[in-house]
Amino acid sequence: MNPAGGAPFNAAPYLREIGRGKDGSRPLARERARELMHAILAGELGDLALGGVLLALRMKGEAASEIAGFLDALEPHLDLAPAVAPAWVVLPSYNGARTVANLLPLLALLLAREGIPVLVHGQPSEPAGSARPRVSSAAIFEELALPACSGMAAAAECARAGQPAVVSLEIFAPGLARLIGLRAVLGVRNVAHTLAKLVRPVHGASLLVSSYTHPDFGRLQAELFASTGALAMSLRGTDGEAVISARRAQGIDLWRGGNCTPVIAGESVARAGDELPGISAPETAAWTLDVLAGRRPVPPAIAAQLAAIGQAVRG
Repeated sequence: MNPAGGAPFNAAPYLREIGRGKDGSRPLARERARELMHAILAGELGDLALGGVLLALRMKGEAASEIAGFLDALEPHLDLAPAVAPAWVVLPSYNGARTVANLLPLLALLLAREGIPVLVHGQPSEPAGSARPRVSSAAIFEELALPACSGMAAAAECARAGQPAVVSLEIFAPGLARLIGLRAVLGVRNVAHTLAKLVRPVHGASLLVSSYTHPDFGRLQAELFASTGALAMSLRGTDGEAVISARRAQGIDLWRGGNCTPVIAGESVARAGDELPGISAPETAAWTLDVLAGRRPVPPAIAAQLAAIGQAVRG
């Protein structure tokens, strides 16, 4: 784990802060979190120390200061897509559909059709052989004959061609992908899953559309966006995806310069009825093509999110 051959990174002082359980632990300050994640990404922790750190963070619960520091450390390790105008819209997609159709690809395609550059990044969210596989955005894009980009330069070419750029996490953040892969060893998710939903693999201005499923993560997002001043949208995910629910009342908040503004109120848009597709990738893709061709209407909630994103990046 230490390719440079020097002394391993001493994780003990950090574990003394974060490894005393939920009630006895303290969150790391941003700079100490940056130091720790830098060492992790550089391969300077032994396997035992790395596992201890990841499990301690999970048991303690992550803090906004730690996430900010981890993102600071991660940034130099990212391969970034070139800047585009007016700004990238970044749609993390790591959950996929399990109970309702995944409409994030539709949102991305509608944004691209409006001339708004959009980058969708993700990877399969379930371990190989999972008994309850999810329908990923990547699978739907594949059905739509929009395969993942081979690199970040190709992402900008997709934007210029009026198409969503679909990018695998392994392409732009292999170190982060390796940490996510440790789920198979540890048996549980770790902080890398949180970071993947917050990373922006682009140069220049960007709007991050980030979702949460648990209230604690929603509060962490709010604290992070307030403290960093980032331009971001936050909403409760639909099956964990960063797309508004077409069937239930849901709000969306916009963060800009540390200030939060509700841009969609929960009861402000009509809800779709039975016209939504089945959950499988072929059914969702076929229905998406019908919507794009005008044979079916855009669900009102999706249209509202589309308009809110357009206003955020152009206004």
